[in-house]
Amino acid sequence: YGNFAVVIRSDDEKNYGEPIVAAFKEGQFRCFDSVLWIDPLGRLWFIWNVMPGEEVFASICEDPDADELMWSKEFYIGRGIMMNKPTVLSTGEWLFPIAIWKLDIYNNFRKSALTADDVAGSYVYKTSDNGKTFVKLGHSALPTRSFDEHMVYEMENGVLRMLVRLYGGIGDSYSYDRGRQWSVGHTTKLGGPSSRFYISRLRSGRILLINHHKFTGRNNLTAFLSEDDGKTFPYSLLLDERSSVSYPDAMECEDGYIRIVYDRERGCFKSSLEAAYADAREIIVARITEQDILRGELSGKQSYLKRVVSKLDRLAPEDGNPFIDFSLGSAQIARQLMSENAEDVVEAIFDKYPTNCANAGSTDSKKIDMLITRFKESDCKDETVLTQIIEAIRKASHNKSSDPIVDRIRGFIEQHLSEDIMLSQIAEKLGISVYYLAHVFKATTGTTVIEYRNELRLTRSKKMLIESDVSIARIAHEVGFESSSYFTELFTRSEKISPAKYRKLHRK
Repeated sequence: YGNFAVVIRSDDEKNYGEPIVAAFKEGQFRCFDSVLWIDPLGRLWFIWNVMPGEEVFASICEDPDADELMWSKEFYIGRGIMMNKPTVLSTGEWLFPIAIWKLDIYNNFRKSALTADDVAGSYVYKTSDNGKTFVKLGHSALPTRSFDEHMVYEMENGVLRMLVRLYGGIGDSYSYDRGRQWSVGHTTKLGGPSSRFYISRLRSGRILLINHHKFTGRNNLTAFLSEDDGKTFPYSLLLDERSSVSYPDAMECEDGYIRIVYDRERGCFKSSLEAAYADAREIIVARITEQDILRGELSGKQSYLKRVVSKLDRLAPEDGNPFIDFSLGSAQIARQLMSENAEDVVEAIFDKYPTNCANAGSTDSKKIDMLITRFKESDCKDETVLTQIIEAIRKASHNKSSDPIVDRIRGFIEQHLSEDIMLSQIAEKLGISVYYLAHVFKATTGTTVIEYRNELRLTRSKKMLIESDVSIARIAHEVGFESSSYFTELFTRSEKISPAKYRKLHRK
């Protein structure tokens, strides 16, 4: 609660002053993830999100070069979350990428404002009158997307291509009717560590992509260029090789330079305030040219990389400590979690110990599951049982494994795809806690084990529909569905077309 978004300004690209404008909503709200954009009329847009409420607001500065910037009254754009720049179409419309996140994301915080009309998806809003009015168009809904963070560019043939952040890469979807309908999405070969990217068409006609390259995490942030409408990106320039660099944004300026801004070591998801302070918590800017990317090295006289724009200081003492100190004893941690009335304190423990019980022996896993079941089923949550859960998970932290646990789960599912295996059987086979298995798989992939298995079965069925003459009933049985009618129902709900029509369409 209480987040606010600010804009800071520099007249020489070296010295940045205090905030010149802020977005804030009093009460139990947060204003976050702002977007800055210069529209075709030369006006500066300051766009931000408000939650709960799923609302996107903006204010416009008519003269961004004035000594003192004057801002319009804030106005409403659309319902959802907008994190990336709009797209200007060749026909004059502007498309604003606004998402309704999956309803399980931050559900406890959002649910008070969610409505039955909030269908999750990566939407676009269109304005045909330079931002006076907005119309909500269609959306894509890739099943493995995380926080959407989608962007759209217009291809040379007039088709719109939407790229969406996925767990484990980038997906895309296409619209042939200027954004009203979007094709079933697919994973691209662009890769990525489930982080934000940036893509747009430059004045030269080339496509600029900023993404992580040959990464081991959120490192090796790189600028790419494509000369074939985004099919391939053979040219690249490494912007920042360091870890925890993410969330790029960019703008092509009148002087021919491309400004790229991103963050480094945000200080979030830490176990204590001091651990957060150990991170850089920086906003960084780079200034490059297309020639820099084509050559793979800086060649412009005024090109530069890794210039710090903003660096957070320590909190004032009265701001308090927003972290649970997991260096405390298990009983103290349990008491602190219970006092905060967290809806699922067990999830909080798993978040803080992401690998600790992945490799516990079967005895420890059964003990952990038994304790969690007892804790969850108790009407009055027992602090003593919670302490035992924390202690058991902490003890399991000494076990190590060379294989990521999610990869082991996925591998097991793939090997037994046609079998009707329960979650508890997978957990027992891998020697891990059922609760931890469900938690870590959902947290890493964005989908449940059952949803993932069904998606995998559908993928395999599509190949069989296209590549063989096997009957639909036989395909349903071979990929593991209990009946052909259930398979047809699930397939049609997923693809908006029946298996028979899918086979006929794609063979044709």
